[in-house]
Amino acid sequence: SPVGAAKEKYGLELSGYIRVPKDGVYAFFVSSDDGSRLWLGDELVVDNDGLHGMIVRKGDVALAAGFHPVMVRYFNKTGDRGLIVEWQVPGGKKEAIPDSALFQK
Repeated sequence: SPVGAAKEKYGLELSGYIRVPKDGVYAFFVSSDDGSRLWLGDELVVDNDGLHGMIVRKGDVALAAGFHPVMVRYFNKTGDRGLIVEWQVPGGKKEAIPDSALFQK
C-alpha cells in the first residue's frame, strides 16, 4: 500500500491517462480486496466493488490508439488488502500495464 496509507478503513482514487498502442478491443483486469472499479473516460469498464477477499474481475472495451483518461477507485474496510490492475492488448497476453503506458498531466 502507498506510504502513509492506513491499513484499514481507507480509500484511494488513482487517475491519469493511459496510452493505447493500437486500435482494438482491450481487456482490463482488476484484482482487489475489498472493492475496486476502473473507468476509461466516462465508461465503467471493470466493476469489482463490494466487501470481498482478493478476487479478479474483467472488462473488455474497444479503444482507438492514443491517450484515454483512466481512473481506478479502491477501498479497504478491514482485514487483508490488495489492488492489482492488468491489461491484455489485442493479440497479447495478460500483463501488468507498463509504466511507459501511464501518464499524468
